[in-house]
Amino acid sequence: MDYEFANSTKKHGVSKEDIIKIIDSKTGAKVGVSREKLDKIAWIGNDSFDQMIEIIAINFITYYYVIHVMPVSKRGGEKNYYLEGLW
Repeated sequence: MDYEFANSTKKHGVSKEDIIKIIDSKTGAKVGVSREKLDKIAWIGNDSFDQMIEIIAINFITYYYVIHVMPVSKRGGEKNYYLEGLW
């Protein structure tokens, strides 16, 4: 799978390598539909600094367009691996 990254994914300093590692290592969960009527998929996992990171990408069939990357700690609330209450 190929990846494209929105400029907004740079905001919190998570590397592309960490983003791809998280996406490739886990099955994502569908969290919605984009304006293009494509699935929005979310992942949560730890980066190389052991920060829990949330990621959202649009599945354009031949590639993921990553639109959101943020440490869960910046969101506040309880941390968990079940994607509950994150979106």
